[in-house]
Amino acid sequence: MKNPLVRVTRSEHAQRAYDALAELGITAAKMDQYVRDLDAVPEPTAPAGVELDCQRAGDLDRTEADTFVEPAPIDRVVTARDGDDLLGYLFVSHNRPVYVEALDAERLFDGAYLWRLYVDPDARNRGIATALVTRGLREAASQGAERASALVAMDNTPSKRVFAANGFEPNERVNYYRLFGFERRSSREL
Repeated sequence: MKNPLVRVTRSEHAQRAYDALAELGITAAKMDQYVRDLDAVPEPTAPAGVELDCQRAGDLDRTEADTFVEPAPIDRVVTARDGDDLLGYLFVSHNRPVYVEALDAERLFDGAYLWRLYVDPDARNRGIATALVTRGLREAASQGAERASALVAMDNTPSKRVFAANGFEPNERVNYYRLFGFERRSSREL
């Protein structure tokens, strides 16, 4: 059953409202940290016609690098393409703190951190997100990571399902609130 909250919170109107409140100094985030061990990662299986690739962000050509402005040059960018069309991507960081915008803080994860999973709306429900995550896990394991983590907003049911389908389990809830300069951060084990 699809979470009805997603239709309200994951919309263009909700994003505009969130941005307007943030400009006023009001933000809030509740995220679950999902984790999994990397002892047995399956081979990624991309849907027919889709090619998966993984490159260091610093090795991307200039045009492509401008598309992915957030990862550090040492991070990996996993992409899914149909010919020249970019269908989706995922960033993989390992052994470095990563700035998490929703939490307005840097976090250092034990092992690899998979983040900014995105699939073009016209390409969804084809298994591309699962293929991206599996390819990202293989990349993390090849870099020596023994564990992988992902942060998922509580209302992001599609991402929760993708990570759960890839063997991740929630282990921590992270909260962040900012109201006109006052900030509160908390976390608890799940």
